[in-house]
Amino acid sequence: MTRVHRRRSARCLRLSLLVVLFLTTGFGQEPAFTQSDFWFTDELQPYRGLVDAHRAGRAREAIQGVLALDPEVIHALIDRVRDPDARLTGTDAEPALNELLFRAAAMLQLDVADSLWSRGLEEAASDWIEVAVRWIELGARDPEPEQSFRRRWYLAVTLLAFERGGWSDGVTFSEVALERVPDDVPLLIAAAWLNEGLALEPVILDNTGRSQLPQLQEGKRSTLRAAARRAGAALAVSPGATEAALRLARIRMLLEEGESVRELLTDLADREDVGVEHAYVARLLLGDLHRHAGELDAAEQRWREAVDLIPDGQAARMALARLLHTRGDVSGAARTLASTLDPAASSRARRAPYSAAAPRGRLIAGLPDPWVDYQLGVGAGPGLREELRLEVRP
Repeated sequence: MTRVHRRRSARCLRLSLLVVLFLTTGFGQEPAFTQSDFWFTDELQPYRGLVDAHRAGRAREAIQGVLALDPEVIHALIDRVRDPDARLTGTDAEPALNELLFRAAAMLQLDVADSLWSRGLEEAASDWIEVAVRWIELGARDPEPEQSFRRRWYLAVTLLAFERGGWSDGVTFSEVALERVPDDVPLLIAAAWLNEGLALEPVILDNTGRSQLPQLQEGKRSTLRAAARRAGAALAVSPGATEAALRLARIRMLLEEGESVRELLTDLADREDVGVEHAYVARLLLGDLHRHAGELDAAEQRWREAVDLIPDGQAARMALARLLHTRGDVSGAARTLASTLDPAASSRARRAPYSAAAPRGRLIAGLPDPWVDYQLGVGAGPGLREELRLEVRP
């Protein structure tokens, strides 16, 4: 027997043993389970034990146990679950036991996928993500509550896909997620950020690829347009979502359609109910819009306002200093950058107290530049996943 044949035989033997372990003899003829009794069947006991281990904090044991299985076996088990038993379905805040266990299974599969991603096994990770999606979908509601476990789970997986696979993988899973929760504002904002990042990702061309430059440029514009659609959809669902408005404005500026969002940015910059960080970014973008339009006095004013809002905001100081230097005010440019270049001043600023609720117009020291946060986007992936794990603990 050849080595290939031996490997195939061994795989078939393992799969056969798993089928015997998990599936009863009359599998094809048995009635489907309801969600209420599914978790308490003998055939599911081995997998249920792994889910319970994961819930109890024994992640390594649970992950290794799942990796010994074939995803198709779990798919076969999920196939037997019929529509939710409405009489036993709890609420999102207080799920019924079966719903809680479905969530726990989705979290276990997510951690299994993450362990595979971390070892560069992207295809295997994707197989287990498919299983995880099926578990989480068993708890879908219509309408889906805001900030529900399922909504936050899809955002968490989208961020994990980005963390492990970069902009492209993040965009790909965000599309999968939005097919299931198309009105989720945080997810739409994340999708806008991911598409924007993918469009701005550098492309290295050799001599043979220069002819493809127009096609690549159009591809990037298409991705930016997708980002604009996602930000616009978030605004349509929640008109007060200022981050969505800022992202839409920035993306339109990248598409050289800045004049279409001048009014939007001006409104965000001048409103008293907009948070300091968003007001700062709005002024930063508005100043750039004025500069491109040749309105240098207006640009200087907006960047000075941004510096007044957050004195340690390096993006605003750099933009203002460049403008002053261009206009011949070299000493003004130097003064603008003095605190940024002074380590002692930066250290004092970091020790200064900060309150996000501080009144507009009051100088705020020690706040990291919100422009950095804008570019980094949603950085709460690990924290969000841990939050979801805790919610399924016993």
